[in-house]
Amino acid sequence: MLNRFTSWLVTPWTQHITRWNYQKTDIANLSTYDSVKNGKKKYFRNNWSKWKAVPDEFFQPIDFDEIMEWKVAGWELPMDVVCLIRATNKDTKKVKEFVYKQRKAADNRIKQLTQDENLELCITTHDAQHHLSFQDNDEGDV
Repeated sequence: MLNRFTSWLVTPWTQHITRWNYQKTDIANLSTYDSVKNGKKKYFRNNWSKWKAVPDEFFQPIDFDEIMEWKVAGWELPMDVVCLIRATNKDTKKVKEFVYKQRKAADNRIKQLTQDENLELCITTHDAQHHLSFQDNDEGDV
């Protein structure tokens, strides 16, 4: 190892570049590189058949209320994030997500997004989740 390192220090930098180019072309001969180059993904084996063969008695049943409590009511935001805003377009169902570290910036974004009646907002803070949507009545209430 030491001999290889000392020989690397002694050789001129131009030889290192040519060696690097040769190593770069050798990568093209790898089978994984060829599969990516051809547009085919490499097949990764999984063990779904083993999981399918496991009897149902080995799995503990979970109630719907437990899942809702665990996944929906159990959100956690990082400490440096003040607010998370999800704006869903009612027509296209596209979702835009905004994450803010400052409360003033989040308030400004909420004011801007509430001007568009075609959006549904889901605002998540550390304490609560709020859902804002325009109603379909003639008054245009939020």
